[in-house]
Amino acid sequence: MAQIKGAEEMESRECTDALSDEGFVLELANTGKVNKAAANAGVYGIAYASTKDPVTGTALANKQVTIVKAPKIAYVQYQNAGGETIAINDLVSTKGANAAGTVKKHAWTTWAAATGTERKMIVGIALEAKGASTSGKLKCQLLCPSFPMQ
Repeated sequence: MAQIKGAEEMESRECTDALSDEGFVLELANTGKVNKAAANAGVYGIAYASTKDPVTGTALANKQVTIVKAPKIAYVQYQNAGGETIAINDLVSTKGANAAGTVKKHAWTTWAAATGTERKMIVGIALEAKGASTSGKLKCQLLCPSFPMQ
């Protein structure tokens, strides 16, 4: 029997990184586990919660994390190290991200826009604006995971 996931269902996977907060961008490793997405990595989903121990408050690695995917809205980690601004309706991605598990404004490479090779890096559409010196969480309409063109 096939497994069908509805719009309200989410999945959980083991995360090899310690997550200190929700909203980190995750990639899927060939082990079937997830970790914070590196710059230019393919996006699998967004961490719904941290991996903090409820007693000690310490973020732990190798713990289950619930993953949020399209078509949901989520707050994603955004780190601005380049003075960029984010406008409502801008695409955000892992392309050139300033830290693992974060997004920045997506800037298409001309050839990549034509071939689709950067589609796997797209996280979503910004639903709020951020100033040039702002970091934190950014409200997004998720578009991930997106399949890369073959």
